[in-house]
Amino acid sequence: MSGRIIVYGIGAIGAQAAGRLHSAGRDVIAVEPWVAQREAVRRDGLRIANLDGSVERHHPPVCAPEDLSGQADLCLLAVKSYDTEAALERVLPHLAPEAPLVSLQNSINEEWIAPQAGPARVLGGVVLVNAVLLEPGLVTATASVSRAAAGVRLPGLYVGEYLRPPGAQARRVAELLDAVWPAEVVDDLMEERWTKMLTNTALNPVSGIAALRSAAMLADAAARRAIVQIAAEVLRVAAAEGHPIGRVMGDFSASQVLEGAAGRSDAFERGLAERAPRVSADAATSLLQDVLRARRTEVDYFSGLVASKGRAHRIATPWCAAATSLVHEIEQGRRGPAPSNLRELERRALSAS
Repeated sequence: MSGRIIVYGIGAIGAQAAGRLHSAGRDVIAVEPWVAQREAVRRDGLRIANLDGSVERHHPPVCAPEDLSGQADLCLLAVKSYDTEAALERVLPHLAPEAPLVSLQNSINEEWIAPQAGPARVLGGVVLVNAVLLEPGLVTATASVSRAAAGVRLPGLYVGEYLRPPGAQARRVAELLDAVWPAEVVDDLMEERWTKMLTNTALNPVSGIAALRSAAMLADAAARRAIVQIAAEVLRVAAAEGHPIGRVMGDFSASQVLEGAAGRSDAFERGLAERAPRVSADAATSLLQDVLRARRTEVDYFSGLVASKGRAHRIATPWCAAATSLVHEIEQGRRGPAPSNLRELERRALSAS
């Protein structure tokens, strides 16, 4: 795949794509709304601190959204879900008519991208690596909960086409992105999207509510109980959406999660606790990173979206609804993030059950 590439959003994920593709000789333009990140990359370049202690340095060209010009042959979209519509308004006029648009985002953004971009050009990249961006210009790779699976070896990225089998387009995108993370083409993009959606929805709101980094969250019994219940709600909603999830976080079956939520098995919760030592101490969910920076979170696209879809299918999602409301209170400054919030999460979820 040749031609100009727009990487729209250079947070912890987009920055890796822009930096590594540019250093690999690709014609890349990074688009970043956050002024501090733009200025840091322009001034000092982009640093990526890897798990092995090495530090990469990249110097991709970067511009503000309003300064984007010219035409591109591919867009990698890596903005927060709530910025998707604004990003599409900016980027679509700068894409060639058949240029693919690949979402590297969390949640199920393909559902909103396809009506605007046209479904035939929409692909998804399900990112399985974890990184934090707590200061402009510096991305730090961390060992994530997903990659702490004991029995499954995961790539860095799954690439698929939206609501259709993969073709040449998916293979070309995967070959390109293999320069960023090890990439594999998948037959069913939405199955992988919902599989990651479960992980994001179970972990992100709990970590943000409790102000716990990933390893500490898995080591906390109250947090694990909430994760089990939220994961079970996502399983039910995903199945109703037509995308049943086969494996949960790599190691667990759907039945183990559902049995755990019903109080008939501790296999899933015990497995979560056993993962804690394999997760980087500094690993943090994207939602917790937003809470720490006092930024708007993606909770409405995690537990909020699951609760909304649950209502449409008449599936009860009291844990997702309670988690969403608590994160909103933190965003609004009416509540501080703290482990004690886990008791309130359980109280609200049980009272609504």
